[in-house]
Amino acid sequence: MKNVVHITIVWIVFSQCPKDISVDGTLNHSPKLFIECILYPGIMPKVYLSNSVSFFNKRFKPSDIFVRNANINIVSEDRIDHLTIDSTFDHFRVRWVPHYQGNHSITYDATYQLQMEYQGVNYQATITLDLPKANISKVASVEFFDVYGGHDGVIITFKDAPGFGNVYRFQMDRWIDKTRWHVHVLGAVTSDCTQEGELFQVTDLGRIVFNDIALDGQNMEFNAEVLFEYLEGDTGTIYLQSLDAKSAQFFQDLDNQLQSILNPFVEPTFIHSTNEGAFGVFGSVVQSDPVTFVYPQDNP
Repeated sequence: MKNVVHITIVWIVFSQCPKDISVDGTLNHSPKLFIECILYPGIMPKVYLSNSVSFFNKRFKPSDIFVRNANINIVSEDRIDHLTIDSTFDHFRVRWVPHYQGNHSITYDATYQLQMEYQGVNYQATITLDLPKANISKVASVEFFDVYGGHDGVIITFKDAPGFGNVYRFQMDRWIDKTRWHVHVLGAVTSDCTQEGELFQVTDLGRIVFNDIALDGQNMEFNAEVLFEYLEGDTGTIYLQSLDAKSAQFFQDLDNQLQSILNPFVEPTFIHSTNEGAFGVFGSVVQSDPVTFVYPQDNP
């Protein structure tokens, strides 16, 4: 299969030279194992295990790349939690999302080790859940602008815990119906598995992470873009996530890579994995106490 990439080269003198380049879509690709597991205190662990695909690969569902027949344990000082295959249903994208599910809730201020064996190869990683919990003092609606245009979002105000080198990420849990679209795929997804007016829950995770460099222990605020459309009166539950440093680096790499794909003038990014021998992340998040937020106006 041949894929045609249309490249426009913009010269300093503002002239442009379009050129079509044929790219072989069957480029040799050796699948790499991808492991994603973020531990939350009070929640049972989940591990998403998949194989990587070529950049020019056709569209696929999570179940198409899910890796089965792995032996996965989450080990702590007092317990070995053996994970088994389970799945959740994504009502928005109308598909099943498989994962490996644990049986015991994660405990704060404890150390956990991921131990996995797949096709005779062993993988392991360790994380301690000892991050301080952030405390949100205020949440408000905001519209902000960057090089990609205007964005609707929320502005979160809080006081940084001193002395930890904290990194934060936005989270909003909402109940929506199939009339609400995702801002990145407006009109491209038809949620036909729910009835008119039937509600289902979605989790909106911030694309960008924020750190307290030069603001240690001070009052902070940051803007977070919301990913699902809303109407006046819609309600969400907002958390501020505190991430460990390696997880924060991983998610920052993902965002930088996305921007390099969208913008030819952004330097390409290599993803730093926290799992030796595989791509992905084994990390931790400590959530703030929840804050209820009600949208004051409709999407413009």
